[in-house]
Amino acid sequence: MAYLLLCLLALAVSSDLISRKIPNRLVASGIALGVLLQFAIPAGHGPLHVDSSAIGIGPSLGGIAAGLLVMLPLYLLRAMGAGDVKLMMMVGAFLGPLQTLGVAVLTFAAGGVLAIVMALWQRAFRQLILNLRYMLTTSAISAAGGTSPRFEPLQQTAGRMPYAVAIAAGTLLQLILVRSGGWALS
Repeated sequence: MAYLLLCLLALAVSSDLISRKIPNRLVASGIALGVLLQFAIPAGHGPLHVDSSAIGIGPSLGGIAAGLLVMLPLYLLRAMGAGDVKLMMMVGAFLGPLQTLGVAVLTFAAGGVLAIVMALWQRAFRQLILNLRYMLTTSAISAAGGTSPRFEPLQQTAGRMPYAVAIAAGTLLQLILVRSGGWALS
């Protein structure tokens, strides 16, 4: 099951790199496969366990919900696209809620590294720093004034990033760390 998930993620990454979109058909098929495999394969420890048994239908649905809940706020803030949210839901269908949270933590770390690398590559690092300073300053001012911070689209961005790469990297790291026993979210 883990290999199927990685293959689906590879397709999403290639699509995101080429067209900057993750096809709905790919994500919907992945979610359906993730859930259907929970019926077809005997329940046990999940795709992160050596015997690759299923996690069960309840954890699969919980993983979908966890993927949605962890990424939806970033979509609402316009920090990521809907395809990225749906892709994390697909990961959740295979891994369950706790593993999906682990993937999210690792994805955010990978996304930060990827953002810095892309900004350096595109010679937009200065703009990245200016944007971060602007967002932090306006958030601090709003919080000091007793209002909740509102993130408006920036006038000048440091560029768009194919976030499927970060999600795939976070998922791969989760699989490696859990199988090696070196990660608390397992």
